[in-house]
Amino acid sequence: MTLKLKVKRAIPPSVLNNFLLTFPFLYRTKLVNYEANLQPNHGIDELLKLLGMVLRVEGNIIECGSSRCGTSIIMANYLRAKDVGKIIYACDSFQGFDPTELEKERQAGLTKASHKTFTSTSYNYVKRKINKLGFEDIVIPIRGFFRDTLPEIESNFCFALIDCDLKESIIYCAETIWPHLMNNGVIVFDDYTSEEYRGGRDGIDYFVNEHESEFSEHGLMTRLYYVCKK
Repeated sequence: MTLKLKVKRAIPPSVLNNFLLTFPFLYRTKLVNYEANLQPNHGIDELLKLLGMVLRVEGNIIECGSSRCGTSIIMANYLRAKDVGKIIYACDSFQGFDPTELEKERQAGLTKASHKTFTSTSYNYVKRKINKLGFEDIVIPIRGFFRDTLPEIESNFCFALIDCDLKESIIYCAETIWPHLMNNGVIVFDDYTSEEYRGGRDGIDYFVNEHESEFSEHGLMTRLYYVCKK
């Protein structure tokens, strides 16, 4: 277990949330790193490299599985530094997994995650965090389960990060986003090598097998799996 995770689990979520919102400079520190699940040399560098490939492609950005919106904010920082005016839709229930879907994966032996996983966040918290850090014009949190929210987003995309851990959600998000992904756009998946969420690889493999002829390239980096649309 990392030091960051140990600290997070030792402090009640409400206390940690209020402390960070009171001292927002802490988000920028190396230890907190905006609370992103991806970290430097462990996903973030790969993500930003892929994001850099699509800055001139038309369309916005969508993240499925935003939790505390740390990765969304890191991407927003990158866009602002590059003077690129795109919106990031940060999609999550902001209350944890769909209980039915999680239990199905637990019964299948694909994960041991508990029903409390990713429940330390909330929609109110991420809204306040985004505002405190000055990214309310770039990061738009979308609250709800993916089947309810994704069909309502009226946008084309140049880039998607799918980091929702569970097989059915991964497939649903990828299939829903794919028709709205512009040519030369990129979908990035986390969880391909995850031991905690073994359904991730199954979901990604299913999507790749269904659409491989529509890719200009695809493959596994050190952590992230990516596909580029022709």
